Amino acid sequence: MNDSTSAISPVWPTRWPKDSFKGFWTWLLAGAIAALFGSLLVLQLLVPPPKNITPAQLNDVLIVQLIADGILVAIVLLALPPLSKFSLRDLGFRVPTLATIGIGILGAFAMALVANGAALLINLVARSEHQQDIVAIFKGLHDHTTIGLFAVFAIIFAPFAEETLFRVFFFNIGLRFGGFWTGAVVSGLLFGIAHADLFELIPLALGGVVLCGVYYITRNAFASMISHALFNSFAIVMLLMFPKLTQ
Repeated sequence: MNDSTSAISPVWPTRWPKDSFKGFWTWLLAGAIAALFGSLLVLQLLVPPPKNITPAQLNDVLIVQLIADGILVAIVLLALPPLSKFSLRDLGFRVPTLATIGIGILGAFAMALVANGAALLINLVARSEHQQDIVAIFKGLHDHTTIGLFAVFAIIFAPFAEETLFRVFFFNIGLRFGGFWTGAVVSGLLFGIAHADLFELIPLALGGVVLCGVYYITRNAFASMISHALFNSFAIVMLLMFPKLTQ
């Protein structure tokens, strides 16, 4: 029964069950995923990726990442109902309304403003022009197949996978025990860490907080996926059409 009387998040998505996100398996899964992303960041710092990667090599990397992320997301989707004591539909996997889509679109603009603004501020303070490694690699590509695969990954797969992991899973765990800001900070930081770029960690973490807000306001997982997909789409369009502006 949904009989929780906790005042932390009493109406999300309805009243929390007393045994929601409790027990060994919740913390094992959450800890394992967090450790995985943390190790990837450390590995990226110790062994930076090569700058002269070929289109064929990038294709292989994207396919391997798609498979690995797909397995991880499948595990989380299977685990969410028994761990949260809610159905996937209750957690936000339902057809969005027009109002929900509108909030998702507005969320994309808010994410671009917050994340890009923070990145610009950091560049000004550090007096650098840092770019994510994957962005630098993408700007040097001329192979249409690789560009298309990268775009599909960034616009379709990554928003679904990352919103499932960071908003539906981690944000809800934080929300369950500490309220909105606890969930948003935990989810945002892990979202930033997962991109394995120390320079972009804070801007992406702030963008992740915006996505938490979109998810929380709409109670719909697809709303934050729309925001995320549009944000990535804008970045790719800028890279393709105005490469000099993204230097």
